[in-house]
Amino acid sequence: MESGRIKTMRKVFIMQKAHTSRGHKPLVLAMAIAAIGLTACGGSDNKSSSGLKKVFNCTDSSTSGARVICIGSASDLSDKAVQDELIEALAGAETGDTFVLPQGRYAFTNTIDFNGLVDNIPVSNLTFRGAGMEKTIIDASGAASDGFLINNTNNLIFEDFAIYESNNNALKVTKSDGVIMRRMATVWETDYQSTNGAYGLYPVQTSNVLIEDCYVKGSADAGIYVGQSDKIVVRNNIAEKNVAGIEIENSTEADVYGNTATGNTGGILIFDLPIGNGKYGSGVRVFDNNVEANNAPNFAKVGTFAGGVHIVPPGTGVIVLSTSDVEIYNNTIKDHQTTSIAITSYMLPDDKVAAVPDQDVGGEVMSYGDIHPYAEVFMDGWSPFVRNINIHNNTISLAAELNNPQGALIQDLIDGYTAFHTQLPDVAGGKTTVPHILYDGVGELLANTPNPGGEGESIMQAIAGGINQVAAAVKANIPGAPDYTAIDLSKFAPYATDGGLCQSANGIDGVDLFAASVYETSATAGTFVDGSPLTKLEQLSGNLSLAGAIMADPNGTMSCASGFEGTAATVTFNAQTFGCTADDSTNPSCAL
Repeated sequence: MESGRIKTMRKVFIMQKAHTSRGHKPLVLAMAIAAIGLTACGGSDNKSSSGLKKVFNCTDSSTSGARVICIGSASDLSDKAVQDELIEALAGAETGDTFVLPQGRYAFTNTIDFNGLVDNIPVSNLTFRGAGMEKTIIDASGAASDGFLINNTNNLIFEDFAIYESNNNALKVTKSDGVIMRRMATVWETDYQSTNGAYGLYPVQTSNVLIEDCYVKGSADAGIYVGQSDKIVVRNNIAEKNVAGIEIENSTEADVYGNTATGNTGGILIFDLPIGNGKYGSGVRVFDNNVEANNAPNFAKVGTFAGGVHIVPPGTGVIVLSTSDVEIYNNTIKDHQTTSIAITSYMLPDDKVAAVPDQDVGGEVMSYGDIHPYAEVFMDGWSPFVRNINIHNNTISLAAELNNPQGALIQDLIDGYTAFHTQLPDVAGGKTTVPHILYDGVGELLANTPNPGGEGESIMQAIAGGINQVAAAVKANIPGAPDYTAIDLSKFAPYATDGGLCQSANGIDGVDLFAASVYETSATAGTFVDGSPLTKLEQLSGNLSLAGAIMADPNGTMSCASGFEGTAATVTFNAQTFGCTADDSTNPSCAL
């Protein structure tokens, strides 16, 4: 292999046949959800099409700088009147306004769209309040896009209403500092349909985000999604029958606790995607959640990124993809038919991450993006690796009859594990086909293995360094090429001691827990053929003495003297603070 080059990694996993305690949970919320959709009593003249009685019960209690704007009136609670009055009120919004939505189900035909910048001065401190998530329902099925779209305004509160059947996202907030979503519901009433909208609660490019006591159901992407944001607390919510129950993506300083995720394709996701805007994630804690039986089919549309939620294997509890500094602890994770926790670099969804840089400057290479499929996002600061992941003290279990791994992305891997268990049925005793904690390991292997013929750099450092060299040639030889930022090679360096995946004290008394990597992670244990790494299953086909490494961790891959310990996230909203070190300091979850 030439210095600075690596052959494109094969995605081959199959073994050859010839070798063939928890804090408070949102129980009151669950009771409220059960009431959604129940027909209210009252006369038919003032009912919505769902049978939910329409009620106007709002008093103008405005004070200076804090107007209360009642939407609708006692004489007119028609769908059109409520929609049009809300749109009109927002058009004249002032800082400090509270918009009170009436009880009832209201069919809207327009997105409630608000941009808070007026003459470059933001209108802020707005509150949208209903009569309760089961009492005020905005049916957004008639709107072409989002239910609510709020941009460029700070200190927003959404509470006590529901948004149903949005054709895109139910509640999207962007470019805002200070967002509270409390006792909100987003619902698609038909289960597991790709035609459902994408996101339920969707703050993106935001900071100081609190999402609590909410209910999300039926989204074809994520029920609760917080992306490209920082200072986040997601607590005491229920997410069911979505593709992803809760997703924290490209975000920092996030606490996810006290939630219930059930009936989704994947329960809780922590992702870092190559978005190219400088926003990448770290510092996420996932603790004291109930993640149970997320075995739904994956009904997401194929997205822009190879690592989008369309790749989530049905039957996965928690997934960490290409992000670092994550602590997962004291969760109850049970009854997932594929795996309880999956930790993977971006090499699994797209092996082109480890492709050879193209050096044909002036020919095939006319821009930085031509050098390598991920050259520009590497330059932007994105890393495909998972580092400093600490999984500890989780209760993990699987009912034997649910052992039925799924997922198109990992089908070759599933086939390999199945063949392995056919040959050696006593290894896992029928308890699980795929390890309960599954680590791809290939990113760590490529970061740890010296580049053959190099000067001491790792394979991935050689790839990144090669991109830098070609980028310099593009800048020097292609007219009009913009300036570029060289890739930080330290992001591609070998893993530090205890810098990969650590797992300890997981499982349940009397039941064996299986935790293993797909690839060996050390340069001495890994095997390459024609420049491509072999999985443990592939290595096993020629050496049955390696069988013990398939389902367990004999080489210390997941053993750490000291794993990553995250710090509590704190949300600041005006003069209030929220989180484990603030309003929730006495919550047993926060004392873990």
